[in-house]
Amino acid sequence: MSRREAIVRRTVSVGLKGLSYVAPALAGRIATYLWFTPFPLARSRSPQIPPGAKEITFESVGSVVHGYEIGDGPRTALLVHGWAGSSRHYRRIATRLAEDGYRCVVIDLPAHGIEAGQSSDLFEFATAIEIAGNALGKIDIVVAHSFGATATGVAMQRSLRADRLVFIAPALRPQHAFESFASALQLRPAVARTVARSMENRFGEDIWDRIPAGILGMKVPERTLVIHDIDDDIIPIEHAKLLSERWGAGLVSTRGHGHRGMLRAAEVIDHIATLASAESVSAQA
Repeated sequence: MSRREAIVRRTVSVGLKGLSYVAPALAGRIATYLWFTPFPLARSRSPQIPPGAKEITFESVGSVVHGYEIGDGPRTALLVHGWAGSSRHYRRIATRLAEDGYRCVVIDLPAHGIEAGQSSDLFEFATAIEIAGNALGKIDIVVAHSFGATATGVAMQRSLRADRLVFIAPALRPQHAFESFASALQLRPAVARTVARSMENRFGEDIWDRIPAGILGMKVPERTLVIHDIDDDIIPIEHAKLLSERWGAGLVSTRGHGHRGMLRAAEVIDHIATLASAESVSAQA
């Protein structure tokens, strides 16, 4: 977290704490808004696409998904960022896969990057991923990071299909994300309960358990890899270990990259490229 982000978070935390004493209902509404709003609040709207890439748009039933594509190979890669991320974070991975013969499509999810809107949620993410996936047709590999991996899991339980799958620092438990949010903003219990109820009212009281159960039980491609950094201070590596165990998928643990640094790490990019270049299962049959 940058110094500026830390200052903003501290300011918001102090303001909410004071407000919660004099106007707890208002504090709860503000906290709920922040829960569904990507942080930091002021984020770049520039796609910052790599040299040689071009902007791309997918539309379906009034929804628009923006992103960019690079490479013109016969195979297709779909790259999905996480909460408060954007397509620009995939510059290195997209460039590498394009060099290896892929057409790489990197999308900006709702309220992120150049996407319109200020707030979003897991299911809006999943719908946007489905829109892009359906438009692309056959997808050879999906690479998804953090909360984007969770949304990709939901999309795959619906209609998204891919021959290969890479989850980087996957978030598995919404409860963990909520507890981290409440702790970061030092929410008083009454305010935290208001936010939790908003989740349950919107998505069902079982949302906290339904999401991880669905992802753990879903069918994944034979060539699936989970990558997580031991020094990740946002999502514990135990999430990745559990996914790897339940899916029977490979697990790669790294060190020293943290949560977001993995998308720039050469060793992570090499692992992704290796899986992406592997012969397809159907070709071996």
